[in-house]
Amino acid sequence: DADEDRALNTSIRDLVPFAVVGSEEIIDVGGTPVRGRRHGWGVINIFDDAHSDFVHLRNFMLRTHLSDLIEVTSQRHYEQFRTSQLRQIKELRAQQAAAAASGAIMPGMPQQVPPQVPAAHPSMA
Repeated sequence: DADEDRALNTSIRDLVPFAVVGSEEIIDVGGTPVRGRRHGWGVINIFDDAHSDFVHLRNFMLRTHLSDLIEVTSQRHYEQFRTSQLRQIKELRAQQAAAAASGAIMPGMPQQVPPQVPAAHPSMA
């Protein structure tokens, strides 16, 4: 397996950088429907190795290295997102505490209104 993995990784490295063309359009080319893009000089078939590395990239990402993609997404990207969100919450709370201590009004913060004593009715005076 190790020799096969090394050979696969070498073949993938030879393709880098990937030249990928994507499309959602189905085009009729000589009576055959293909997924591709129409240009003035012809049609790019996204599944043709001579036109695009889409097939190689798809195989690489979804068939041979899917577990790596999942691991990197959860461990690196999600943790970076989570950390930035927690940092923003901490900074907002620190700003709110500082504003509350100084009595300043911050936009977007709910304000506490001091209770008002009703004025005496003129007939009771």
